[in-house]
Amino acid sequence: MSMQLMPPRSPAQPTWRRAWMAALLAVLLVPSLHGCLDSGGSDEPSISQQPRDRAAFVGTSVNFDIGVGGKGPLVFQWRRNGVAIAGATGAVYATPPLTLADGGARFSVVVSNSAGTVTSAEATLTVFGPPTITTQPVAQTAAVGATATFTVAASGEGLGYQWRRNGIAVPGANAATYTTAATVAADDGVEVSVDVANGAGIVGSTPVLLTVTSTPAVLTGPLSQRAAIGEQATFAVVATGGNLQYQWLRNAVPIAGATARSYVTPALVAGDDGARYSVTVTNAQGSVTSGSATLTAVAAAIAAPTTPFAEVAASRSATAGEAFTVVRRSNGSVAAWGFNTDGQRGDGSAGNASDTPATVTLPAGVTARSVAAGGNHALLLAGNGDVYAWGRNTSGQLGVGDQTSRGVPTRVALPAAAASIAAGREFSVAALADGRVYAWGLNNDGQLGDGTRFSSVIPVEVTGLAGVTAVAAGNAHVLALRNDGSVWAWGANASGQLGIGGFALRRAPVATAARDVVRIRAGGDLSLAVTRRRTGLAWGENSSGQLGLASLTANDVPSPVGVLSDVVDGSAADTLSLFVGADGVLRAAGSNETGSLGDGTTTARGSYAPVNAVASAIAAAVGGRSFGIAVRSDGRLLSWGDNTGDQLGNPSLAATGTGTPTEVPSFSAGP
Repeated sequence: MSMQLMPPRSPAQPTWRRAWMAALLAVLLVPSLHGCLDSGGSDEPSISQQPRDRAAFVGTSVNFDIGVGGKGPLVFQWRRNGVAIAGATGAVYATPPLTLADGGARFSVVVSNSAGTVTSAEATLTVFGPPTITTQPVAQTAAVGATATFTVAASGEGLGYQWRRNGIAVPGANAATYTTAATVAADDGVEVSVDVANGAGIVGSTPVLLTVTSTPAVLTGPLSQRAAIGEQATFAVVATGGNLQYQWLRNAVPIAGATARSYVTPALVAGDDGARYSVTVTNAQGSVTSGSATLTAVAAAIAAPTTPFAEVAASRSATAGEAFTVVRRSNGSVAAWGFNTDGQRGDGSAGNASDTPATVTLPAGVTARSVAAGGNHALLLAGNGDVYAWGRNTSGQLGVGDQTSRGVPTRVALPAAAASIAAGREFSVAALADGRVYAWGLNNDGQLGDGTRFSSVIPVEVTGLAGVTAVAAGNAHVLALRNDGSVWAWGANASGQLGIGGFALRRAPVATAARDVVRIRAGGDLSLAVTRRRTGLAWGENSSGQLGLASLTANDVPSPVGVLSDVVDGSAADTLSLFVGADGVLRAAGSNETGSLGDGTTTARGSYAPVNAVASAIAAAVGGRSFGIAVRSDGRLLSWGDNTGDQLGNPSLAATGTGTPTEVPSFSAGP
């Protein structure tokens, strides 16, 4: 797929491409002479320098100029293929952004004064289009310790290359051929692709597999998990060895037809409780059988999710001091506090952080139905389906057509009313009431889901999705919940946060293994979901035990795992996750920097345990790496963890925060 460089679609481009384009354009585009006027010795106009041929890429503009003499004032009229160009009456003519149809056009100029007229020679315009891949890379197989070489052939002017592994750029791999370093077993199954670019656009190759042969080894899984009777459970394995075959077993007995990398059970019955699942992985070099995972099947009725009367959103900034909090009250007003350099408080101010709640300035008659907080920006979904944004806008994450920050909510132009919003670290997403999804902002990891590598300061439609009812966003990935209970994902995936069984990023939506889902949540590089029978699912990064799998594994998990029962909501941050129980109890797992688990300690924990003194929560959020906020059934708020940005909303707390949930003073979210 080729992409043209057209504003305002592309506020940010890869560094390797910007440097390469600058050097290339310096060679291709002859510097302009800027019409030289030479009166000479005659009154009649004369031409001392004819217009010169130009060459440029699609989407760029070129200047045609001329050196002239004669008595002034001189009058110019530029022509294209002999036809006068309206308004082109200066000594220099700048073309509009070029298309391929402009190639071969001839440009001349008629110069006149009171003494006569002279017509220049014609200059020809050459327009270079985007690259075309003529020969795609081919999948390669190598033994452990050997190298593998991938090659692409492409046509086009001034080509540049960038090879990628699982969608992530390989430093220095900028030629038509890419040879890997000596392979290791973990390289088995890596997707290799290449971007071919010039000044007119980028085309990405078809990803191909690198197979590394060795004795089979199980890296992760299957993992013990929970599921409700009537649901299906998914067991998955991450293994290496190359050319692998799989056979799943239940209680050590092979399951007929269960020969894929993952196994989905039939709908569970009471007799499935305690069943043990394992998998045998085989290739020509040998065979290995995984450990057994135990299935806990619990009785649970289908229960529709409730909509809490208030909502809280915690920012996703990677910098502790830039944290802030946004709260939707029951009456539809919105409050914010914490970091405010870019106007995150939404009241028109910008400057120092403040732990005093500010009322976000909404347009007359607008009330909030939902709020979301990104890295340094916030979104609001109004009762009529309009979306508003404010805060930092360096990547176009506000979606308002520029990269200027806003201190008050500004309306985002969408093609229809929205039904759900989500804010990632530097991008935003909205699901429309008609089931389509639009996204805007940074797109370095495919967060916008439109198949391109271009960021956008205006909303663009996500490719091939329909029937979406809700969206959720992590640092650089997105989940979308469809009306059939399926979950789709796109964006970054280095930690398996897309839930598709592997670690390659995706620039367009793909289906996850999660099913019968009613709520989705994402944060950091992990994802959460709640099923119709209130099973809590988790997947993605597990470096700090944030998936709550106890000591089962420290590896990242690329497939959904049932971790808790009887939950109604959840929230995720960089290194911790939290579920809201139907009983109003919050349960958290992961790192415990500055007390972010809310258990009164700073000791990390790889299993879910209650947040202290929170027994009637209706909504909660964890933010960045290290803080949490909860709304109780009486409308009061509790906060805990880091307080570097005054995000806990409590002037009695130091910047170091607290490991014990503490009430936000003099504030109520209703009812």
